[in-house]
Amino acid sequence: MVMTLQPDDVVFMYAAGDEQAYSDYGATVVAWGGAHTLTQVRRFAELGIHATGTMWCLTAGAENLHKSADLREATARDIEGNPIPVPWLPDHVYEGTPSWFGCTNHPSFRAHVRKEVCNAMGGGALGLHVDDHLGSAQAAASQGGCFCDYCMRAFSHWLTREASPSHLAEAGVNSFDDLDYRDLVRRFASTRRAYLVRQHEIPLHQAFVDCQLQLAAEHTRQLGELAAEVTGHAVTLSANTSLPHLEHIVVAPYLTYLVGEVAQHAARGTDDLIKAVHAYRMAEAIGKPIAATAMGWDWAYVKEHGCSGLVQIWIALAYACGQRLMAPHHMWCFTPEKGTHWYDGPTEAYAPLYRFVRRCGELFRDTVTVGPLTAPQDVPSQFRSHEQRHALQSILAQGDPRPLTAGDRLWVFPRRRADGAAIVHIVNLAYDVDQDCVATQKDIEILLPDELYQRAFSQATVYSFDADPDRTPMTCHSTDLLNGASVRLSEQRLWSVVLLE
Repeated sequence: MVMTLQPDDVVFMYAAGDEQAYSDYGATVVAWGGAHTLTQVRRFAELGIHATGTMWCLTAGAENLHKSADLREATARDIEGNPIPVPWLPDHVYEGTPSWFGCTNHPSFRAHVRKEVCNAMGGGALGLHVDDHLGSAQAAASQGGCFCDYCMRAFSHWLTREASPSHLAEAGVNSFDDLDYRDLVRRFASTRRAYLVRQHEIPLHQAFVDCQLQLAAEHTRQLGELAAEVTGHAVTLSANTSLPHLEHIVVAPYLTYLVGEVAQHAARGTDDLIKAVHAYRMAEAIGKPIAATAMGWDWAYVKEHGCSGLVQIWIALAYACGQRLMAPHHMWCFTPEKGTHWYDGPTEAYAPLYRFVRRCGELFRDTVTVGPLTAPQDVPSQFRSHEQRHALQSILAQGDPRPLTAGDRLWVFPRRRADGAAIVHIVNLAYDVDQDCVATQKDIEILLPDELYQRAFSQATVYSFDADPDRTPMTCHSTDLLNGASVRLSEQRLWSVVLLE
């Protein structure tokens, strides 16, 4: 059986330069590649780490593009026929050649990425991670392409197979057999700049994006199939899926688990962390666990301001939601001014939280959310169409779901284990920006309504990463405002996990 991510996994983004880091953090998974040779794969196996090979669908890379006419031809094209540069790789230039989007529907680029899969999986890695799996679909969704011959033929075939009468009416044609979508687009926009302004007014634009997203998802599935053929065994398949961006979930049914960016809005402290909670809830709702990292600009902010205390909150919050934030060991940073750079976080600040997760794994494994953040059951199982994706978004937004609260900015996350055990995470968001620390709160009462667990409790054991377990009595309540129980904590620092008995 192919593994999937567990709630107590500790995930590294990349392979560590020093193996001691794996021990320091209690690493169990390296998600974004690093096991491309037989020696590497064997070493990860000795360390008990699930390790993956990785390849890139975003671009062939500036040097390869400079040296290969075939790869330069196989780039995503705007309506003027020009290749589209990747906007977040302005510093990835080789002898004047920038990093252009590769066209994942072009045979030459497909051959390139399949070769990359063979190289990545040549050592027999246990999984494949597809970085920037969207390829041409990323360009179609936000960058003004791809309008190459291969994409136009693929879209014409897709319309012939998938289109409804309303699509014919929208385009003003009787048949899609000979459609060149570029002709229709040029009636509205003849340049990339004009297209980006007016794209949502252009007939069949949403169908075009849906087509590209479906092609990208199928391409990723095929790469996973190739990875299994190369290794001769079943492999996990992950892709860079940034939640809650809807275009990233089309591929989800094909993946073992998700790996990708979740915005933490570092510059706003803890003010916008509800958005990360909603992203983690989306992962639970679609049944695909996520190993998350912050966005490149989040890590750039952390590096510039040295705010490891804020990152500790991010770590606790991810695990409280049943997901996981990748260990901040070597994280990609990006700003327009500095381009790509890296953040290597202080082990002493972060590793104790991850070792706590591994040490108390029974508090994390086999749990589901209960309470106001419970994932809805009536979500779509496929996300191929704009309508399906927005149906998911609407379902998840119903009732404006938020954590329970207590004290001064405490978020409370009740969970239920498969054996019926009741577990409550408490995350302290009282973050002091100037001191880069969380303010300890004293004498806190956590109220738990009866409907959460529908059973009585008399004792609780409080677990924290920075203290010994502490048993405390519980109190029953029956008032006009609450039927339930409460647990009183003498103090609440960063993060506690409470087992109710």
